[in-house]
Amino acid sequence: MLSAAYLVSLSQTGPAGIGTSSINVFWIKADAGTSSSVNGAAISAWNDQSGNGINVTQTVSSQQPSFATNVINGFPAVQFDNVTTTNDKMIGPDSPILDNTAGYSFFTVTRPQSLDGNARVIVSKRTTVSVDQSFMLFYYTGNKLAIDIQTTDNRFFTNATLSNNTNYILDIIYDGSLATSSRVAVYSEETLDKTATETASFVPDNASPLILGTTDATDPRPYGGYIAEVIIYREALVPAQRIIVNNYLSAKYDIALSANDKYNGDDALQGHYDFEVAGVGMESTGSNPSFSPSVSGGLGIAVNSGFNAGDYILAGHAVMVNSQTTTDVGGMTGTNNARWLRIWYLDVTNSSTALNTDIEFDMSDGGAPFAGPTTANNYVLLYRSGLTGNWTEMTTASAISGDRILFNGITLNNDGYYTIGTKNYIVSTLPIELVNFDAKVNGSKVDLTWRTASERNNAYFTVEKTIDGVNFETVEIHKGAGNNSTLKTYASVDKHPYEGLSYYRLRQTDMNKTVSYSPFVSIEYLTDDTKISIYPNPSEGLLNIRSKIFLLNSAEVTIEDLEGKSLYSKSFDAVKNREVLIVDWQNKTGAGSYLVKVTSGTTRFIQKIIFK
Repeated sequence: MLSAAYLVSLSQTGPAGIGTSSINVFWIKADAGTSSSVNGAAISAWNDQSGNGINVTQTVSSQQPSFATNVINGFPAVQFDNVTTTNDKMIGPDSPILDNTAGYSFFTVTRPQSLDGNARVIVSKRTTVSVDQSFMLFYYTGNKLAIDIQTTDNRFFTNATLSNNTNYILDIIYDGSLATSSRVAVYSEETLDKTATETASFVPDNASPLILGTTDATDPRPYGGYIAEVIIYREALVPAQRIIVNNYLSAKYDIALSANDKYNGDDALQGHYDFEVAGVGMESTGSNPSFSPSVSGGLGIAVNSGFNAGDYILAGHAVMVNSQTTTDVGGMTGTNNARWLRIWYLDVTNSSTALNTDIEFDMSDGGAPFAGPTTANNYVLLYRSGLTGNWTEMTTASAISGDRILFNGITLNNDGYYTIGTKNYIVSTLPIELVNFDAKVNGSKVDLTWRTASERNNAYFTVEKTIDGVNFETVEIHKGAGNNSTLKTYASVDKHPYEGLSYYRLRQTDMNKTVSYSPFVSIEYLTDDTKISIYPNPSEGLLNIRSKIFLLNSAEVTIEDLEGKSLYSKSFDAVKNREVLIVDWQNKTGAGSYLVKVTSGTTRFIQKIIFK
């Protein structure tokens, strides 16, 4: 029987397994939640991963940052420009969970590109200078990091001078319960840079938005650089928690820690096990006794006993796409051996007493829930000391709870490689389902491909498309593999794609008629008949907008300033033999750059035009 304490202990779902959404109030990372993952594409939304839904957005095209692939250790980042007056910025809603607190912990991963002594803001929450100001973290005078907590009256700067085109992990810990002279501390790559004075013992509920890339919503000063990850807690983390988060960020972004490096799995010698690092740890001031499988790709650990100051277990993996594999299973017993492709490197720092732990593998977090018969004693915890070689079956599973395999009372003393195996995958599966789903324009068609790593009772796939996300049309139906434990690739072709922007999804139906859906993928399909051109540029006020789509569809033309204010709007009916719309805008707002937007049918088009 699974104890209640164990269930509670594995609820730590924040970054690296630190905290839950009640204290981890904001978490953005460029490898999740961006409105586009295409290199150079504008980003209109960046969704909060904390579970609190504090998403940051930007509707003004000229102020949208861009997505950049492979920026820091192969991971993407969001690039904010260095354009004064129309600087990139993203704004999130006010929420009392973002302030109304006596403590904060901020973690940022950035690469500044425009440091010059001016205010280059990473993240802020304020209306304007010292008005409803909860916090602001920014590069400033002397190219140092500046920190404001509750107004600007105790602003302080790091000792360290920061440089352009350098990757940084910078943390700020604010604890209103401490003496005034030591309430704020800043860490650079886990080394304490400075402790500073802060008179405010509490940050009230300030009615102000959360902002990335500038001091406040109307400030024209740009950030100018990359932001890869920002994490905010509404309390001061204890040192063990801070150390674990920094080890997660260090492994992920290959930024060396100058102190408290507790995880060697990210080193080349260990095979670069950089992904989804999470951990447990204890110092004399407090501990983090567990982490959830949801933050580590399917593996969770809780410490039962033996925890002493200086003890840590950190785990990370090297495989982003998991699957069941029947290869590299040497040393296992049984008749139909298989294991997860995903392996974790565990770095165990044990000061004295042996660490007794509970370990679980969550099938949903590792890939997909069960769909078939299972037997607990077929599942084994596998270990080996090196990257290759035979596995040792440490123990069989204690129990199965839902789609979780539980191994209770496990002594962990050794660094090395751990995963879950099954001694009979026919009876006791390690299910993984959809690996990816992609759509690409190919001439006058759209090619759709998807891969499954395994299937259980899969009857068929239905490829669907939609324009509005409400009404769907079937493209094609594909028979599923039923039960399959190897990678399988499917392909479909939409020979009659919608014009303009549309969306595709997979509807998967089980043998028992249970239905599930894939995420959407978007496609913009334009032909010679739907392409739009606007000229001249620059213009003195008269514009020609050309497209064959106007022969069949009405059109809406709007002109906005770079702040998004509408200055002109006109509807045009479809008229046979007319391919060019004439727009005569009597510009009374002055020369400069404006956005011309055209909507016709399902086609949407935007272009920046300079008016003289």
